[in-house]
Amino acid sequence: MPSSPDRTIGRPTIQDQLDARLLPLEGGINFRDMGGYAAAGGRTVKWRHLYRSGAMAQLTAADSAALAARGIRLVVDLRSTREQAEAPTRWVRDHGIAYWVRDHDESFGHLHAMLEKGDITAADARQVMIFGNAHLPRQQAPAFAALMRALAEGEVPVAFNCTAGKDRTGGAAALVLATLGVARADITADYLLTNHAVDLATAFRTPPDPARAARYAGLDPAIGDAIRVVRPEYIAAFLDALDREWGGVENYLAELGLKADAVAEIRANLLD
Repeated sequence: MPSSPDRTIGRPTIQDQLDARLLPLEGGINFRDMGGYAAAGGRTVKWRHLYRSGAMAQLTAADSAALAARGIRLVVDLRSTREQAEAPTRWVRDHGIAYWVRDHDESFGHLHAMLEKGDITAADARQVMIFGNAHLPRQQAPAFAALMRALAEGEVPVAFNCTAGKDRTGGAAALVLATLGVARADITADYLLTNHAVDLATAFRTPPDPARAARYAGLDPAIGDAIRVVRPEYIAAFLDALDREWGGVENYLAELGLKADAVAEIRANLLD
């Protein structure tokens, strides 16, 4: 991490971004600080207040101690019940950190069903990813509501995660940054950083699941890339859905049940 983590990042290189954002955790998957982005009213997203991540099951004792030392108060887990069981998040209990999770079995854009049928092309896979991202505001509404309510109530620092810290986490990150008034170009850049922050082929097999690993191992490389690599059109589908179906972030938050001044409260808690 940089010696002065409260500095605003302007237009750094990808390596600069990784050095500033990616936490040096032994067992971390795509665990990143979301601070430093230019936001509404000439303000800046605070460092050490907002973290996005993949699964946390492989965090070491040293990792969890380092995260606890950052003062993280809440972890919001976007994963399915099966994913939670395969890779449980234990470190929060050891450090008395609040943990929000729900029981659900929703899959991302019916991707696994298509893989099992075996009749998927690379173009199909890209369309599945676009559809899945556009559907995230509905699929993950309970988790997004919990996350945004916590941010409005000042329950920070907060971390949120899925398995690779890519799709569901990418949507959550985009929602938060859009609420803070971060430009779409920077939201997209934050999303695309996953391509450089984690070995997605490994993340999809962590922890090992022989059945799932076999499905992905046998994929045509073009199909695998469509699934694993994040692309601008994927996060655009998420942001466009917020505009098209709800008329913007504030209306979406209202439908989630957040109060009228939630946006102002979230900005007060997360912006310098």
